Amino acid sequence: MADNTRNLRELNDEQQVREKPAVIFGTNDEYGAAHGVYEVIANSVDEAREGYGDLIRVSMFKDGSVEVIDSGRGIPMGWNEELQKYNWEIAFCKLYGSGKYDSSSYSSALGTNGLGLTAMQYASEFMTAESTYNGKTHIVHFKEGRPLGDMQVIPANRDGTGTLIRFKPDKKVFVNLEKRALPAEYFINLLSRQAMLIPGLKIKFYHHEFDDEITLHYPEGASDFLEKIADGHMLSESVHFKSSKTGVDDPEQNPEPYTVNMNITFNFSRDGGFLELYHNNSHLFEATKNYSLNGFKKGITEAFDDHAKELGKIGKSEGFNFKDIESLLLCVGTTDAPGHRTFFRNQTKGAINNPLIIESFTSFVYNSMRTWLNNERKESDKVLKEVITNKTAREEADKVSKKVVRSLGSAVTFKNKPKKFSDCSTKEVAERELYIVEGDSALGSVKLARNPEFQAVIPVRGKIINCLKERLSRVLNSDIIIDLFRVLECGIEAESKYIKDLPKFDLNKLNWGKIIICTDADLDGMHIRCLLITMLYVLAPSLLKANKVYIAETPLYEIIYKKEVAFAYSDEERDQMIQILEDNGISRSQLKINRSKGLGENDADMMAKSTMNPKTRRLIPIKYPEDDSGLKELFEALLGNDIESRRVLINEYFDQTEVSID
Repeated sequence: MADNTRNLRELNDEQQVREKPAVIFGTNDEYGAAHGVYEVIANSVDEAREGYGDLIRVSMFKDGSVEVIDSGRGIPMGWNEELQKYNWEIAFCKLYGSGKYDSSSYSSALGTNGLGLTAMQYASEFMTAESTYNGKTHIVHFKEGRPLGDMQVIPANRDGTGTLIRFKPDKKVFVNLEKRALPAEYFINLLSRQAMLIPGLKIKFYHHEFDDEITLHYPEGASDFLEKIADGHMLSESVHFKSSKTGVDDPEQNPEPYTVNMNITFNFSRDGGFLELYHNNSHLFEATKNYSLNGFKKGITEAFDDHAKELGKIGKSEGFNFKDIESLLLCVGTTDAPGHRTFFRNQTKGAINNPLIIESFTSFVYNSMRTWLNNERKESDKVLKEVITNKTAREEADKVSKKVVRSLGSAVTFKNKPKKFSDCSTKEVAERELYIVEGDSALGSVKLARNPEFQAVIPVRGKIINCLKERLSRVLNSDIIIDLFRVLECGIEAESKYIKDLPKFDLNKLNWGKIIICTDADLDGMHIRCLLITMLYVLAPSLLKANKVYIAETPLYEIIYKKEVAFAYSDEERDQMIQILEDNGISRSQLKINRSKGLGENDADMMAKSTMNPKTRRLIPIKYPEDDSGLKELFEALLGNDIESRRVLINEYFDQTEVSID
């Protein structure tokens, strides 16, 4: 038998952090370092939450160092008689050393494990800590996790009390710090949330990339924060509810009761979709394991369900999905409980496991929302109407989703090609032309007039759905549109929050060199043309941007002199051509002038010469503007509900069409 004499290794506190930083900070890159900085800031936040200090200053310098200053009580640094060592040694050099393991100092705390400050000290190239209280400033210095000498005590070097900690995350511990600075945007988001959660708190943030420090301050807390996000598009005013519940998580293992305080602030907006939950000021960001978030969704959804059923707005067997509400909701929910009674899942504090907190919060959210729905009927009726609209859209999308994904995901073959689609024979994509024609009657004449080597044709039957005004689920329920995009083979660019797994748009998969819209020259034809362009603008705007789309200009008149034939595409062009012939001695009585009655009544020879033959046809390229900022408004004017805007636009631009000869 082999003699296994290998020795095991035990890591001390310093080695645990410096060699395995991801265990504490979540990752070992710049975001792990950023979380470590947050752990230091969290101590200052805890002081402010308890009412000690109303200003925190966070500075990030070009050399990679960070400074956090608060006006709290100051970290205890003196001699600890019970442990026979200095408090600064416990705070900065001992994992799980903390003053927050009971409720004597903090009613609730973000920092609870005694890990963050010590871990960041071990993970720093250097750290200097100054704590001022009792008229004295206590100073300790560290390098790469180890103290440099004894603590210095000097007369107070600042007014009042507070803590200053300056440190530099160590590039030997965190990878990529030489290449990437601590992300400023991450800290702006993080610190603005902390300022929002503590209404009396100001946080001043400086980053070396800024010209000056910025101040984060929300006097009315979450209400101010959410109304800033809503940016004037609110469906309801912000409201705030609070409550508390005392109980236990497990009556057998831990029968001592504790109290959880709960708050919720929300409004509804057409620009909604913002929801954040916090426990003891820690953002519960772990969505898949966030039992508080699941409880919140359950409480909100059941409140809307019960309210709508009581009003008879939905059937008793129906129900909302949280997604129906989510896109309208702007909300911040918070819970607070003694730090030593909180069960965070891990040191990153992205989720909690306390049954009392989760169950209490779910019930609180339900009751708060029911109260608002019942008491603010003018606003809640308006919101409920929008929620029901979202429910209808989601249900429609559920019906079409599988069909759409299946249809668009299948390649076009001879056996499964769209009805009445006639392909061309060449495989050279640049040469292939797809004619989208108006109606079955036009299909016949175009098929006879085309060159089947490189020209394909597919009909649209009647006026297609207005893609600008209808929900995407209804648009994609159109067999005509699905057939068109099956033939295009490039996927769909539009996105839906309900329809998943749509084939992603890829211009390289487009099977055509030119997409040519071919309609009658009358008003109905113009309208169909506009609807088709709008469809492409909504579902695949990159086709327009890539100059792949054209309009086949069809003639209004056929002018015949003996065996010669000419085509006029407008009344003005007809008159000009007649005048030229008369100037050359040909009288009007010698001419035969036929007005086109539509593509379906044109013979194949006329269609070939006027519309299909690259040498004699006219194509209008659809030119996508470099600045498309006003393009949506233009389409709204053309196809929206404002009839007067459409009339003015048509009168102003009707004669300004640009024609390109192909």
